[in-house]
Amino acid sequence: MFLELLAQTSVKKMMGLPAGRIHQQHFRFFTILFSLNRLYIIPNEVHLVSACKEKLMIQWQIRFVFILIVQVLAISCVSAQEPAEVDLSQPLTLEQCIQIGLEKSTRLRNARLNLAIQELRVNNARARYFPQIFATGNYDFSDRIDFGFEPENYDLGLRGQYTLWDNGQREGNYAQAKSRRNATESRNEEIKQSLIFQITEAYYNVLKRQELVSVSEEILARSQDNTQRTRDFVEAGSLIPADVATAQVREDNDRLSLLNNQNSLQIAQATLPQLLGLDPGLLLTVAIDEAYQLYLDRGTIERMETPIEDAIQTALDNRPEFQEIQEQLKEQEWTLTLSRLQRWPRLNADVNYNVNLDDYLRERKNFPDFRSWSVGASLNFTLFDGGILSNQVKEVQLQLEQTRENASDLERSVALDVRQSYLNLKRSEAALDISKTQVFNAKLSLDVIQGRFEVDKAILLELLEAQTDYAQALTNQVNAFYDYKIAQTRLQDAMGVLQ
Repeated sequence: MFLELLAQTSVKKMMGLPAGRIHQQHFRFFTILFSLNRLYIIPNEVHLVSACKEKLMIQWQIRFVFILIVQVLAISCVSAQEPAEVDLSQPLTLEQCIQIGLEKSTRLRNARLNLAIQELRVNNARARYFPQIFATGNYDFSDRIDFGFEPENYDLGLRGQYTLWDNGQREGNYAQAKSRRNATESRNEEIKQSLIFQITEAYYNVLKRQELVSVSEEILARSQDNTQRTRDFVEAGSLIPADVATAQVREDNDRLSLLNNQNSLQIAQATLPQLLGLDPGLLLTVAIDEAYQLYLDRGTIERMETPIEDAIQTALDNRPEFQEIQEQLKEQEWTLTLSRLQRWPRLNADVNYNVNLDDYLRERKNFPDFRSWSVGASLNFTLFDGGILSNQVKEVQLQLEQTRENASDLERSVALDVRQSYLNLKRSEAALDISKTQVFNAKLSLDVIQGRFEVDKAILLELLEAQTDYAQALTNQVNAFYDYKIAQTRLQDAMGVLQ
């Protein structure tokens, strides 16, 4: 029994430990358990018969195995509850970047704070169903000592107040607070999806800039090789020195293009950590894009097969903006109801209990003679306010009509947003097909002209023009692929299904 209690206590303590200390605590616990087990067994060998000793050993072994299983399960549960920390020194995947952004982004933190504020307001609205109790105290010091007055007078009392009837204003305030909270939840979901899209776009932008830097380095290497070949031909008498200058201009243009792409890459690498809620000066590396490598190997992509009408209907069903504006309509409808209820009376109950503490402390007897209590009710009703309440009702009615118009316009705006995103995705798919063909033809043309140039069958200008076409084709292919990936994500965001 003692060992079972020790095991239960150890498991409870271990469940509260950080994951890094669990294994150390696990080792210490079983060291103690083995020591106690020996202490229990040695006396048994002296005082118990052999049959009882074997039976007791079996019982302890079964209990030990059971405790071991419980310990392992406890360690597994604690380890599973703690999310794995992302190592920023390693290349990050898109999922890891989104995870960091959802945890550290300032926008989402503020969104969660706004939701917490709305929860407090819901609690405040619910608190109006309960009475209010106040403690009161009074102390006076004066020179009025005639007619039985004392220089010092102090009283102590309690006061309670409760609204008996308010024509449903408490219910309206409570429902209004819940609608605001629900609208905030929908707005937070909108912020979350927008942040995921921005992180995804920034992530793909880093990958695109990296590929463009690789393309520029490849093109610059070709230009440097052509410049060297041109110098060799000049030394051989096949070309003139002006051809070297032409090749050098092309090389310098390619070097400038590489510099621009490297600068764009550095900007993209600074933009990504800022969206993640990290220091823009922190250099993050992203994982190798397997999707792009797979596209280069197979030449195929995942195409959008959903009809545009289905995509629009999905957006109408899932976009958090619709849920937000519906909650805003409910809130304003309750605001209109509350404005109308302001015309009606409110019935309040008041309870007071007071003690003339100074007189009692002097007398020290007959406490009931120095206390008093009262119970009353008050009815408040606005007879005339110059039309203020009536104007408030009209104002809320106009605001409600504006919100309904905004809801109708939102449906059209979302439909247009989905349609534009859908068409942009289709254009990106077609552009990717064209760029694939363009790269193949440009590479083939460059190889042919390069061979002809080496045997003096083509002029340098033809070679440089073919090289320019190939560089542009590679650049177009990189831009087309990542534009396609961003367009795909943008459509998911427009449909309200981006997670």
